Amino acid sequence: MLAKFLRVCYTVVMMQLRGYENKKLCVALSGGVDSVALLHMLNAEKNSGGFLLSAVHCEHGIRGEESRLDMEFVQTLCAAWKIPLRVARADCPRLAKERGESLETAARAFRYGVFKTILDGGEADYIVLAHHALDEAETVLFRLARGTSLSGAAAMKEKNGKFLRPLLAWSKEEILAYAQDNGLSWREDGTNSLLEATRNKLRLEVLPALERAVNGAGKNLAAFAKVCAEDDEYLYSLAEKLIERKTPAFTGDSGYRVVFSKEKPLFVRACLSVLKTLGVEKDYTRENLETLFRLQELQMGAMASVKGGVYALKGYDGLAFCRSEEKQEENGEQVFGFGEFRIGRVAFTVSETPSGAEKELRLDVDKLPEDAVFRLKREGDVFEKFGGGRKSLKKYLVDKKIAAAVRAELPVLAKGDEVFAVLGVEVAGSVWTNEKTKRTAYLSILI
Repeated sequence: MLAKFLRVCYTVVMMQLRGYENKKLCVALSGGVDSVALLHMLNAEKNSGGFLLSAVHCEHGIRGEESRLDMEFVQTLCAAWKIPLRVARADCPRLAKERGESLETAARAFRYGVFKTILDGGEADYIVLAHHALDEAETVLFRLARGTSLSGAAAMKEKNGKFLRPLLAWSKEEILAYAQDNGLSWREDGTNSLLEATRNKLRLEVLPALERAVNGAGKNLAAFAKVCAEDDEYLYSLAEKLIERKTPAFTGDSGYRVVFSKEKPLFVRACLSVLKTLGVEKDYTRENLETLFRLQELQMGAMASVKGGVYALKGYDGLAFCRSEEKQEENGEQVFGFGEFRIGRVAFTVSETPSGAEKELRLDVDKLPEDAVFRLKREGDVFEKFGGGRKSLKKYLVDKKIAAAVRAELPVLAKGDEVFAVLGVEVAGSVWTNEKTKRTAYLSILI
């Protein structure tokens, strides 16, 4: 019965790898039973499957002589099976200390750095990992205990970019049975039995207790992760519709914009997709995403910093995502005219016809002094409100609740200290249009 079941599982793995003909698959080979069994399966089918097979072994420098023996075992195994092997070595305890991070984090960074080198160098098209149902259950439980979202509960996927995990449906017992049935030998990692690591506690104490309480708990957790992944993927496909690519208005503007939406699951995922595109992969927090959602309710120009030098700026109907950069030298003063301009970070247009842009300003050209110029605001600037009354430009913008960082960037149209327009905000009462206006200028920020 077991042999028949294993044949079914084995067939499922091979079916997962259909479509990888002529592809180069590289197995992450630790020397443990999981990766050895996986390598054996793929090696047996590489000719009929039409893929090229290799392996990579990462020696973390953690277990001293044991690690060296693991490496020698892997080298002997690959030589016997005639499988090309790359070995990478690092002193992860030293790296962890230098970086002030956990040993687990340093080891993972080392491994995935090696994988990236292999993929980027064209040595492999995919890295094949031996994660199984127990790993999946452990990851789901760990994330749920720490507090996670639907995306986090989705845990691992059978295919995630350039990484394949064909054993996710297999239990540890089934992998052991396969290895024994095929007379395989492997190495045991003694650190897997140490309870100091949180994941080891989950694997050795919590999950067994769950299994005793609820038969099949581990597999059910893994199945739950798969359902979460399917739901999450669907929500992300809907969220993509909220993302727009715009011409950057600021030199630091990424050009990505997320349209406002009250559908929180979609809006947050759209923001997260943009953040990941901008390189913010894992440094964000749930609070960062909550802040981005709440930003919709704040005043125009409100900002929220995320991580990695990325921040969001509230526009008229969406959030523009920007990168923090040192402020560039302003382009000097631009004499008023029609066309496209840039002052400092902000690009804008002045046209004779409406563009339909949100918050497009319009003014009476004939009421402007001939030598009015576009520039950044200065100390001492004054502004005349519509209906009369003058106040300092700074106080006017503060009263309008325009964020300080935004106030510093917005171009103004002025002569001397008299400001006639603040791009994206308002025009002075002295240049408002009326029924007698003959020439109208339309000013809009390119965002």
